[in-house]
Amino acid sequence: MEQYKGQVIVSSEKQFVYRDSENRGHVQLPNMVVSCLELSDTSKIAYGVISRYVFENGKEAFPAVSRIAMACNCTKKTAIKYIDELCEKGFILKERNGNRKTNSYYLMDIDKIDHLHVSEMFWRAVNSVYREVEVCLYEDVYECFIKLLEKLDKEGITFREIPVDAETESYIRKTLLSRVKNEGDDFNPPYDGKAKPNISNHAATKEVTGTALGDTVEKAGNSAGGRGRFSLPDDIERWKNDNFVQYFYEKFIDATGRTHESARSKHRGMIGRLLKNVEGNKLRIKLRMDAFFQIGYDNPSLEWFSTSGRAAEIDLFIEQGKKPFYIAAQVKKEIVETTSQTKSGMSAEDFLKRIKGGNE
Repeated sequence: MEQYKGQVIVSSEKQFVYRDSENRGHVQLPNMVVSCLELSDTSKIAYGVISRYVFENGKEAFPAVSRIAMACNCTKKTAIKYIDELCEKGFILKERNGNRKTNSYYLMDIDKIDHLHVSEMFWRAVNSVYREVEVCLYEDVYECFIKLLEKLDKEGITFREIPVDAETESYIRKTLLSRVKNEGDDFNPPYDGKAKPNISNHAATKEVTGTALGDTVEKAGNSAGGRGRFSLPDDIERWKNDNFVQYFYEKFIDATGRTHESARSKHRGMIGRLLKNVEGNKLRIKLRMDAFFQIGYDNPSLEWFSTSGRAAEIDLFIEQGKKPFYIAAQVKKEIVETTSQTKSGMSAEDFLKRIKGGNE
C-alpha cells in the first residue's frame, strides 16, 4: 500500500467527465422535468442545455441560439421553436438584449411552473390506477391516458391551464380507472381489468402537519388553520438547537407556503456551528433568521442560510438595511417575457364541464 500513499486515484470515467471533455461535469435536472407530460423531448434537451449555462453563470445565461441548436442536434429555426415552447409553458424566461447581443435566459422556480403541477397531478392519477388494477400493464393505462389527452385537445383545453385540485385529480383517476376496467362509454380500452380487493381510495391531497422536535417544544394546537404548529419558549436563552430549527421551519412555511425538507441531525449541526461562531449569542442567530427572510433570497433553505457568505450580508442588512447588491439589482432589473405565461384561472367546475361535453 506504500505506493498509493499521497495519491488521488481518479477513475477513467471521472477523468473524462471532469477533465478531458470539452463539456465537463454533469447537469442535474429534476425528475419531474425529465418525465414531464406534454413537453416535447427536444424542449427537455434545450432546457438541460440552458440549465447548464445558468448553473455555470449563476442567475442567468446567454448562450447563442446556434450553440443551443448544436447541442440539440437541430437547426437554429427548430431550436427557436423549442425555446419558445419552454417560454410559453413557463419553464424559462427569455430577455431580448438587442444590438445583435445574445438573449438572456432565466430558469423559473420549479414550484411556480403550472405545467409541472398539472403533469404531476396526472402522474399521481396514472400511478394510482396502475396500483389499483390487478395484472395491469403500464401500456394499458398509457393507451387510456392518450385517449384522455386527445379528448382534452379536442375540447381545446390547454394542458397547463387544467386546475390542480382534489376534485380534478379524482375525476382523472376515476376516468382512467373506469376505462382500463372497460367501464367507460367513450371508447373500449385494451384491458378488461379487475379491481384489487381491500384497497381504499386515498385522498388526492394530504395535509402536512408539524412534529415536535424536542422536550423544550410545546404544542400549540390547531392555531394555524388546522395545522399542528408549535410555540417556542419566550426566553430566547432557553432555546436549544431543535428550537432554532423549528423556528426556521416556521419562517420558511410562512414565506413560501411549502414544507421545509428536514434533515434533523444535519440541521442541528449547522445551528450548533452558527452558535459557536457568535459565541452563543442566541438573539443574534434569531435576528439573522428574521433578516434572512426579509432580504428575500431565492433559495431560503437552512443550508443556504448557514453558508459562510450569508453572515456578512445579513449583518449588513440588520445594521444598515442594505440588501445584497445582486438582490437589489434583481429587483430593479425588468425581465421581459416574450410569450404570455399567465394562467387562465380555469376552475375545476369549468374544466369538468368542458371535458364532459357539457352534458353533465
